[in-house]
Amino acid sequence: MSEQLPLLTASRLKDARACQRKHRYRYIDRFAPVEDASPLRFGTMFHHALEAWWMGQGDQRLHDAIWTLPLNADPFEAAMARALITGYDARWGDQAYRVIAVEQEFCVPLVNPETGAASRSWQLGGKIDAIVEGDGRTILVEHKTTSSDITMGGEYWKRLRMDGQISIYFQGARAAGYDITECLYDVIRKPALKPYKATAPEDRKYKKDGTLYANQREHDETSEEYFARLCETIIEDPSKFYGRGTVVRLEAEMEEAMADVWMIGQQIRSAMTADRFPRNPDSCVQFNRTCAYFEVCCNEASLDDARLYRKLETSHPELAKVSS
Repeated sequence: MSEQLPLLTASRLKDARACQRKHRYRYIDRFAPVEDASPLRFGTMFHHALEAWWMGQGDQRLHDAIWTLPLNADPFEAAMARALITGYDARWGDQAYRVIAVEQEFCVPLVNPETGAASRSWQLGGKIDAIVEGDGRTILVEHKTTSSDITMGGEYWKRLRMDGQISIYFQGARAAGYDITECLYDVIRKPALKPYKATAPEDRKYKKDGTLYANQREHDETSEEYFARLCETIIEDPSKFYGRGTVVRLEAEMEEAMADVWMIGQQIRSAMTADRFPRNPDSCVQFNRTCAYFEVCCNEASLDDARLYRKLETSHPELAKVSS
């Protein structure tokens, strides 16, 4: 991969759309939070399990996927991941795909949609979850974990018509020599169940036989009990937790998506040239999560605080072959 130009990735573009100041802290100053928020941490852990599953063979792949779960992970997050990957294997294990590549990195020119000339400021980069073959077609696979409703035909799936990440991955896969015809969008919904906690001693009510009422507990639920309850919930209705849809990109859709990327690249370049990165208060809290840089923007914390932030060697450490 060429390292002459900095990269625009789907994640970088997402941050730039949300808030230019956040983009600066993460991709220009290269400071990342020391601790990822729980949903991000879980998503990374489960993604590694999916990678092992797709790389595995037959009955062994579920075993391989479970063994990727880190020993030092939160036991209840690990229980959630184990339940979901077990259900995933039961749901999709008989699907006939030949895996061509897993975690396929790419780096391709960003092309001006009006002139066809390659950008002198940016390249497009990323990592594709999997490329597979099925029924004679070459298919791009994208995994996502979510807490949203994934009912087919709902808002989650309609939004994919505008999802720039898919368009970027089509571009990257084709430039890498794969004749991609469609994207298999593979979504895993996390159950909303939380581990049970023991009833406070002062609130406990006992029956005449000395046992607690059914909705009360003497002890916290263990991670193994939580795992079993998650599995029972998933088995009741697997379609609530596992969804797959086919996403295609017409030429006109690809052109519009790449025009969006080009314009965001121009906006980032203008901000860098002026050394002005506007804050966007509308993005400080999204999906009930506060931005990791919120306190820095409020002048209540510093990027130099090693307890909160770590300095990255590159802007894109997730891409092993890229240093920018």
